[in-house]
Amino acid sequence: MSNQKKLAIVIPYYKIDYFKDTLDSLANQTNKDFNVYIGNDNGPNSPQDLLLTYQNKFDYEYTKFKENLGGKGELVQQWDRCIALSTEEEWIMILADDDYISHNFVEQFYKSILIANEKSINLLRFKMRRITHDNNFLVDHEQPLIHKGANYLWEDETHERFISISENVFRRSVYNKVGFRNYPLAWRVPYMMYLDFTTDGDVLGVNGAFVAIRRSENQLTRRNDVNQYKRHAMKQCYFDLLNEYEKSFNKNQNLHFLKIYHYYNKENNLLKQNFSTLFFKFGGIIGLSKYLLKKNFQKKSS
Repeated sequence: MSNQKKLAIVIPYYKIDYFKDTLDSLANQTNKDFNVYIGNDNGPNSPQDLLLTYQNKFDYEYTKFKENLGGKGELVQQWDRCIALSTEEEWIMILADDDYISHNFVEQFYKSILIANEKSINLLRFKMRRITHDNNFLVDHEQPLIHKGANYLWEDETHERFISISENVFRRSVYNKVGFRNYPLAWRVPYMMYLDFTTDGDVLGVNGAFVAIRRSENQLTRRNDVNQYKRHAMKQCYFDLLNEYEKSFNKNQNLHFLKIYHYYNKENNLLKQNFSTLFFKFGGIIGLSKYLLKKNFQKKSS
């Protein structure tokens, strides 16, 4: 595959249900200057016969791994080993095996990196098209042209926006330097990318093309048997926010993060200050009083 191409589209494959839609969207690109790397997480259905029908339509490499990682909650490790299949492309996109991109996605990518290079931006966020499991349109989410990563994170927290993995394109250099958070099930990992990959800086929004994000009950993160991984990831995520990025948010926002961290980690606070001190720091006397009242009530109830 050509090393002159600047974009690696990495697909951590597991299920075949919607994979044809993904591959069709790659075959229909107006600009073919991209390489595709598909890493099979030892899924139940091989995509090889399907992939044969796309030979000469776009450049791809396919690898099947012996060990299934996603089912053990090690989705970050699956992403990492799939990225390791790629070579020297300057930019990386992780595209889920049930999502797809608009026909002009790569064309718009090359236009957008001119702005990203000019402004030293490491993370692109494309317009998101939410779709149902059977491809019915739900809503388009357009992006501001330049927007702070911390603002994206907070807007996801308050349900004004939605962060997943597929709508993002990031520089290989920042991935090599920072990497993904090692949270179970990759839960909240894209969320933290908006701080880690931007050094608490800006994200470039791209609305001239879209990524279709599918909502399906078959997705790994919707299975009941993975809830334990989600809980552990939430505990880690909100610890990291408070421990590393407190200064990026105001007191009310930090109080919100603290309440969530406390919910998931009441018995083993790993922060530098105790809960009483932190509730007073972010919430004042009212925040501290509410915390103490709730704590005393829970003691009496137990």
